[in-house]
Amino acid sequence: MRAECLLCFTTRQVLTEGCDHSRRWLELFRELRSPTATGLEKRIATCDCATLDRWTLARHLLVRDVHTDELGPPPEAPRCAGVGATSTRPCGNWDRVRVTR
Repeated sequence: MRAECLLCFTTRQVLTEGCDHSRRWLELFRELRSPTATGLEKRIATCDCATLDRWTLARHLLVRDVHTDELGPPPEAPRCAGVGATSTRPCGNWDRVRVTR
């Protein structure tokens, strides 16, 4: 069985439990799944929801709104595509948001 990735876990937790503007879900994931990833907190944003703002669901998972013809998230979050048991990388469900300057 594949393990849930950092972003799928954090998204699920933020959607069900909310974001208190800390990194509690990211830190919990690291503690439970990848305790040796000591640099994770340095690589992530200031809070869980800010980290999620840097990623978007991959295009193949988005659904088209028949009224506006725009792509958006599906009504239910897709299952995690899976990663290695101790990986802190996102699964194939995620694309990094490109920032244009």
